Amino acid sequence: MTERPSAAELWPVLSEGVRDKLLAYGHKHWQQVYEDVALQSQNWIPLRSPVATRAGYDEMNRITQRVSQLVLDACRRRARTAGELRQVLQVPADRIQLLDETEPLTGRLINAIRSDLLLEQGIPRMVECNVESALGGVLDADGVIKRWMDVYAGEPLFRAIGAAAPPSAIDARYDAIRSDVGPGKVTAMLFTAGGGYPGADRPNYMINRLKPFADRGRELGVDLVVYPVEWVEQDADGRLMAGEQTIDAVWRMFVPPFVNDSPGLQALRLANKAGTFRMYLPTAVWLLSNKTIFAWLWDDLDELPEEDAEIVRAHIPRTWIYGPELRQRTLNEREHLVFKPTDDYGGHGVFIGPQTSTEGWAEALDAAQGPHVIQELIEADPLTMQFLKPETGEVVEADVSYCVSTYLFDRIPAGVFTRFSPPGAGGVVNLTQGALTGGLLLVNGELT
Repeated sequence: MTERPSAAELWPVLSEGVRDKLLAYGHKHWQQVYEDVALQSQNWIPLRSPVATRAGYDEMNRITQRVSQLVLDACRRRARTAGELRQVLQVPADRIQLLDETEPLTGRLINAIRSDLLLEQGIPRMVECNVESALGGVLDADGVIKRWMDVYAGEPLFRAIGAAAPPSAIDARYDAIRSDVGPGKVTAMLFTAGGGYPGADRPNYMINRLKPFADRGRELGVDLVVYPVEWVEQDADGRLMAGEQTIDAVWRMFVPPFVNDSPGLQALRLANKAGTFRMYLPTAVWLLSNKTIFAWLWDDLDELPEEDAEIVRAHIPRTWIYGPELRQRTLNEREHLVFKPTDDYGGHGVFIGPQTSTEGWAEALDAAQGPHVIQELIEADPLTMQFLKPETGEVVEADVSYCVSTYLFDRIPAGVFTRFSPPGAGGVVNLTQGALTGGLLLVNGELT
């Protein structure tokens, strides 16, 4: 097998001069960089972004591109339409809002991807392949790394190592939306006021906060209106309205199983059924994020070309569909497993074996409702990160849990969302559970 580039985070091998400069800039500019970033906890602020080589970034994107296609292929081997796939995945009929069960399983469904990668000795291991139009983290991932690059501008030491940001995920997503919905269309970015994003419960605040984001969309040919789904209405002809504007397309920025019912959602249902707008993307994409599919990829190894089978073996943790026949084995091997619901997000219901007591593990297995998987525990590389405690000025360096998320829009790599735990936190790395966020600083491979 050809040796692949390492995606390891580079702090341990950076020169002392580069490390000192990164932290000095962090101390001086952290308020500018993290202004209005959507963090659930403000108790600790990272003083830098994680660092990787361009070759490592390319390797993560290579894996993400191929796995997303393998996910679609695995679904197509079992179903022709969204409705058939829903049934095979044992997803209840009323679980996914706005689902067209006749939607064919075409390549359009993998036009927005975010992989969640843990690094194990520098090798990317994909624990989730998120397939959604409502992919989180884009705004803050782009914003944080752009602001770091702004404060680094003019620093010779950083120029010498080729320090740069990945391509913009914001711009790439707008390109994908424009391509999907067509030119000259009024597109509503519909968010839910009941969502977990900080500030979403204040719709006018969110609309104002996202104005620069909407302005950037218009610069790139997407006539964007930011609007809460709870407020949309239908006109006399059944067309969807955002205030005074008629909507031609909807960019759905809410997760279809987790949006509260409202008059606005009902209007959206009726307009969707009548076909009066185009949706980016159809809610059938949610099915492709189902964690059962990783178990299918392992089950299908003998049907795959050797190159694809090697991608699965090397980069997807061994995954099994959980059932009563696996209970004793799951109890016996707790220290080496993770237990997950197949149809949830945000780290909800995830139990990491070695961080769960024997009793708690058994209780989780017995209390689980709906399909679950068990997954091989990845011995993930920690991130050595430096944190500032704003209220005291205290700085702490700690080894914390770390996840790298790479984006694809229209199959094109763009942007990186990194998440890491604050000092003393547990192993589930998710913003809703207090994780911190940063972009990814890319450098040349030769750092000496």
